[in-house]
Amino acid sequence: MRLLRTPRVLAARRLLRIPLILTVLYFAFRLILAALSDRHGFGSPDGVSLEYLIVAFVVIALRVVLLALVPGYLAYRAVAWAINHALREDDSSEPLESDLNSAAATAVPPPDTPHR
Repeated sequence: MRLLRTPRVLAARRLLRIPLILTVLYFAFRLILAALSDRHGFGSPDGVSLEYLIVAFVVIALRVVLLALVPGYLAYRAVAWAINHALREDDSSEPLESDLNSAAATAVPPPDTPHR
């Protein structure tokens, strides 16, 4: 079970958890919408019920989230990772500015330098 606890697997699970939950919710609400449509469809003498309209709105909202927002977010994460990875490879030979500042702050001046 150690294989499932590696940092890469945990990061992938964290990234995919919300889209998978939204997908399951979408299919569940779609089944509820189909059941409501069979019982209170457009051809019923009572007309369209409030429950049907609410579930239809939730299904449409989840569809928009799954088809537009989730792929956009995943693409953003992939591009951000690629840029960070590329910048780390290019700058791996140069020390970071924060490393230079901390080294300068902790450096002891040579003994022959007068202090002001």
